[in-house]
Amino acid sequence: MSPAAAAELAEVAPRCRVRALADATRGQPFRDAVVVWGRPDCDVALLLVLEGAGGPVQADWPGTFWTDLTGADPVPVTAVGFPRHDVVGKIRESRQFSGVVHPLSGVRSRHWVVTTDPLARPTTGSGWAGMSGAALFGGDRLVGVITTDAGVPGGPISELRAAPARAFAEDPVLVAWIRWAGGPGLWENRPLSAPADPARAEERTTGPRRSRKGLFGVLAHRRKGLLAPPELLAESPRPGAARDRGGLTYRATEPGDLARVYTRQQLDTATDRDTGQVRVPGQSASIEHVLTDPTTRHIVVTGEAGVGKSSLLEYVEVTAWRWWRTATRATGPADAPFGPVFPIRVAARELVGRTSIAEAVGRNALVRAEPPVPGAEVLFLADALDEVTRPEDWRHVIEIVIATAREWNTGPGMPRRVVLSARSLHDNAWRSLSGAGFTEFRLQPFTVDQLRRFVMAHQTGGGDRLAEPEVEQRAATRAAEFIAYVRGNGMLDLVRLPLLAHLAVGQYFDPGDAPRARAVRADLYARAVAEFLGRFPHSRTRHDQRLHDRIDELLTRLCAEYAHEAPGHSAVTTALRGLLGDLADTYLHDGAHITTAATTKLADPADPFGPRAVTALLEATGLLVDLHTAHPRFLHRTFAEYLAAGHLCDRYGADPAVWGDALADADTRVAALFAFDRLPADRQREIADLLTADPQRVEQAAWLLAEGMCDEQTRNRILEQLWQRPDEQDERPPVRDWHQTHSALAHLPQQQERLHDLATSPGSVPIDRVNAAAALAGHDPRGTEELRRLVADDAFPGRLRIAAAWHLAHVDHAAAVAWLARFAGDTTSRHCAVAAASLAGHDPATGTARLRALVADPRSPDVAKVEAAIGLRSHDREAGTAWLRRFGADTRLFADCRVYAADALAADADDEVRAEATQLLERIAKDESVDHGYRVEAAHRLARYEKTAGAAILHEFANGGLRGRYACDAAGLLVQHDRDAGLHACRAIADSVGQEPKLRMRAADELAHHEPAEGQTRLAALSREPAWSPAERVQAAALLSARNQDLGLPLLRAFAADLPGESRVVAARALAGVDRDEGLRALLELAGSPELERHVRVSAASSIGDFDPQLKDVLLRRLGVDINPGGWYSA
Repeated sequence: MSPAAAAELAEVAPRCRVRALADATRGQPFRDAVVVWGRPDCDVALLLVLEGAGGPVQADWPGTFWTDLTGADPVPVTAVGFPRHDVVGKIRESRQFSGVVHPLSGVRSRHWVVTTDPLARPTTGSGWAGMSGAALFGGDRLVGVITTDAGVPGGPISELRAAPARAFAEDPVLVAWIRWAGGPGLWENRPLSAPADPARAEERTTGPRRSRKGLFGVLAHRRKGLLAPPELLAESPRPGAARDRGGLTYRATEPGDLARVYTRQQLDTATDRDTGQVRVPGQSASIEHVLTDPTTRHIVVTGEAGVGKSSLLEYVEVTAWRWWRTATRATGPADAPFGPVFPIRVAARELVGRTSIAEAVGRNALVRAEPPVPGAEVLFLADALDEVTRPEDWRHVIEIVIATAREWNTGPGMPRRVVLSARSLHDNAWRSLSGAGFTEFRLQPFTVDQLRRFVMAHQTGGGDRLAEPEVEQRAATRAAEFIAYVRGNGMLDLVRLPLLAHLAVGQYFDPGDAPRARAVRADLYARAVAEFLGRFPHSRTRHDQRLHDRIDELLTRLCAEYAHEAPGHSAVTTALRGLLGDLADTYLHDGAHITTAATTKLADPADPFGPRAVTALLEATGLLVDLHTAHPRFLHRTFAEYLAAGHLCDRYGADPAVWGDALADADTRVAALFAFDRLPADRQREIADLLTADPQRVEQAAWLLAEGMCDEQTRNRILEQLWQRPDEQDERPPVRDWHQTHSALAHLPQQQERLHDLATSPGSVPIDRVNAAAALAGHDPRGTEELRRLVADDAFPGRLRIAAAWHLAHVDHAAAVAWLARFAGDTTSRHCAVAAASLAGHDPATGTARLRALVADPRSPDVAKVEAAIGLRSHDREAGTAWLRRFGADTRLFADCRVYAADALAADADDEVRAEATQLLERIAKDESVDHGYRVEAAHRLARYEKTAGAAILHEFANGGLRGRYACDAAGLLVQHDRDAGLHACRAIADSVGQEPKLRMRAADELAHHEPAEGQTRLAALSREPAWSPAERVQAAALLSARNQDLGLPLLRAFAADLPGESRVVAARALAGVDRDEGLRALLELAGSPELERHVRVSAASSIGDFDPQLKDVLLRRLGVDINPGGWYSA
C-alpha cells in the first residue's frame, strides 16, 4: 500500500491502537491501526496496522485457517482474553483458559457453548466477565470468538458463548483484506484433522497484492454494503414464497404473484367516527404516506369484506423486505418506501393464547435487534382481526395489541409499531385503541379507473406486460367490455371490491357452461365454490393408494349423511358442501379448530391413520388453508360465511329484528346477506317488508336492496322511506351514514333520479349537492356533469368546490386536475394549500410545483403557507422541512401558524430537526409579545417532545406566570406531563375564591378526572356556592353528575324543580344530558307550560333539539318560530 493510500485510509476508517502479546513481553509500545472490517454482533474486527502499511508485505506469515465443528464429539478449545476483575497496577491482565465445546449445544441460538472451570475473583459474579472478543482456537484452527459470559456466579462450572467462525469467516470483505495482505491460501476452511500445510507459505508471492485502486474498491464496497445486517435479513420471508392471499389465487390459470396484479388503493381518514359529523372529502392518502407520516404511530385499517386489507398488509411486507435486501449505504434509509421499518406479518388468530405479539411471531433476532440505521422500527402487521371469532379470544387479542402499542418504545430492541386490520371496530374497542395511539384509516374500494387497471393486469398476466402497446390495447378493450357489462347489470359497486373483482373477472372471461352471474354477491361465491369442489377428484390423485382408499371411505360416510337424496353425479359435491357448511358454522360461531372438529366427526379415535386422511380430504377441497398449522382457516372468512349460510338461516329464524341487527353490523352483514339469499322467496319478501315498515330499520333493509334481494314493490317502499324529509316523519330513523347508504343504491334508476334532483336543486344544502352528485357520477353521466357545474360555480363555497373537484378526478381526471390547479393558484383563499395538496395526489408534478409556489408567495395566507409546507414535505422532505423551519422562526407570521409549523417540524423522525423544532417551540412559549393562549399551546407541544423543558414552562404559567383562563389552561395541560405539579395547580385554582366560577369548575373537574373523590367533593361544594348564579351552580352539578350520578343527579333534579325562569331550562337540559328520559320529560313540561314566558318555552324547545331534532321542529312550529331544516341528506 502506498503511503498516500494509507493516509487516506486513516482518514475514513475508525482508528485505534493495538499491541500483540509478544510485543508486550518485549516492552514494545502500542501501534496506530484502523478498523477495516468488523462484525459487532460477533465481537470481531480486522485491524490494519498503519506503521509499515506502505511497505512491502512480508511473505513469511504463518498459515491461519478456520473451521466449523460439524460432528457431535466434544472439542477442546483455548482462548486468551482480559477478564475485567484481573487488574494488576491498573492494567487488565491477560488470562488463557482451556475449555470444551459440545457442537450440538447452542444450535438454536447459533452460538458455541464453551464450558470451563470457574475463575476465582474477589467480588460476586463470574470471573470470566470481560472475555468477549477473545479468539477461540481448536488446535491451530480458529473455531469462533467469545461473545458472552453466561456463567452462574459461584457455580462449579463456568460457561461462555462464542460466535462460530462460520458466521463471519466467509464475509467477502474480510476474505479480500486477508488475502490482499497474505496471499490466496492464507485464509481457508480446513478441518481439525488436517494440520496446516507449511508448504503454503512457499506458494505465496511477495510484494503488494493490490493496487491502490483495488484496495479502495474494497473500501467502496464496504461503504456501499447492505444497510441491514445479515442476521436481520435472515428473518425476512423467503423471496417468491407461495402465500395464501384469501382467495385471490383460486384459479390456477390466473397470475398468482401479488406484485404483478396488485393495484394500489387509497386510505381515507376516519376522523368522523366520534363526532358523527359529515366530513368534506379531502385528499386520500397512500399507505406509503401514512406509514412515513411522523404524526401517525399505530394504525387500524378497516374496510368491507374483500376490500383488500390482507393484500395491503402483504404488499407492505413484501415491498419493504424487497427494499431491505438491496438497500446499501449509498441509498440510505430515506429512500425506503415506508421508512426504515422491518415488517413482521402475523395473523390475528395466532395471537390467541399468547402474552404478546413478539411471542407469537417468534423472530427474536429481529424483535430484539438494535436499530441498524437511525429511526429503524419493527412494524407488526396483525392481519384479519375479524378471523378471531370467539368473543373472549377477540378481547384477548385486542388487549395484546393495545399492550404492544403502549409499550412501543420501551424494552430492548427497536421501537415497535402496530398495524391492525379489521372489517370494523365498535365504539368501545375503538376508544381503547385510540387511547393507545391508534389512528383509523378506511381502505377504499377500487375506483373505476383502478378497476380498469386491475382487469388489464389480470388479463395479461401482470402489469409489467402492459408496456407493450399491442398487449395494452387488447387488455384495454377487454377491460372496457367487462366494465360495461358490470355497469349494465348493476354489479359495478359490488366488483369494486378487489376480491369480488377477482372472482367476477375470472367468471366473466371463462364462464364455462354456467350463465353469467347476477348482481348478487352470493352468485359469485356459488360459482367459485363449485369450481373448487369440481377440482376435488383431481386434487386427490397425488396421494398414495392407501390414503386414497381412506379418503374414499370418508366420502362414503359423508354421502350417506349429507347426500343420500342427491343424484349420483353430484353426491360427492353435495356431501362436501354439507361437511364444509358444518365446519364453517362451528368455526364462525364457536371458534372451533377446523381440523380437530373434522377429525372428531369423521375419524375413528382408535385409528392412528384417521387424522391424516381427514386432513388430506380437507386439503383437497381447496377451500381451507393452514391445515398443518395450529390455526387452520377458510381461504377467506367470506367463504366460511357463504358455506355456513344455511345454519345462519336457522339461527336467525323469522324475527326481523335479528336479521336487521345482523345487517346493521359490518362484521356480520356479509354473513346475513348470504343467509338471506338462502331463504325462500316468500320468506325474503316477508322479512324485507317488516324491516321496511319499521322506520328504525329501513336503512337495514336498504342493504338488501343494494344487493338486489328485493322485489320491485319492496324496493319502491324502501326508497320512499329513505327519501322522506325529517319534518315529514314523527320520528327520525337512526341512519348512521346517509351518504354511504344512498351511494350504495346509486345503481338503481329510481335512486339516480332522486340523486339528480337533490344535486341540481338550488335549495339543497351545499354539501348534500356535492355528495349526491358524487354518488351519481359513478353510474350516470348527469352526475359527472353536475360535479363540473358545482366546481365551476363561483358562488359555491370554496372548500366544497375543492371537494367536488376531488370527486370529479375519479371520473374526469383531466378536468379535475385543471380545476384543482386553478384553486391552488388562488392565493386569496385560505384553502389554496388544501387544493394544492389534493392536486399533488392526482398530479404529483403539478401539485408539488404549486405547493412550492405557495410557500414562497408573500400573498398566501399564513395558515395556507404552513399547510403547503406540510403538504410539500410529503413529496419533497428536504424542501418542506426547510420551509417549516423558516415559518416557525418568522415572527411576522401569526403565532398560531408558527406553533403549527414548529409542531409539524418537531414530529420529524430526524433527531437534529426535532431538536431545532423544540427550540422554536420554547422560544415562542417564552416570548411575552405572543398571545398568551399560543404561548400555553407552544409549551404543551414542547412538552410532548422535551418533557422537562415544556413542563417547567407550563408550571410557571399555572402558578402565577399567567392569569385567568390561561393559567387554568396551563394547569390542565401540565397534568398530562407532570401529574403532581398539575394537580397541585388545579387545587389552587379550584379553591381560589377570587377566580371566575367557570375556571374554578374547570379546575375541579380536571381534578375529579385524576383524583375522583377529591374532585367530586369540590364540585359538590361549588354547586352549593351561595355567591354564584343559578346557572353556574347548575353547571357545577352537571359536571359532578358526569363523574358521579349518585351525587350529581339529586342536585340536578332539585334545580330543575325549584329554580326560576330559564335557569330551570338550563337544569333540565343538564339533567337530560345525564338521564335522557327524565330530562326530556322536564323539558317537554317546560316547553308546554302556558304559565311560563314565551322565550323560556322557546328555549326549552330548542334544548330538546340536542336529543330529538324532529320533536324540536314540531314544538318550535307550535310556538310560531320559523325554522329552515337542512343538511338532512348528509347529517
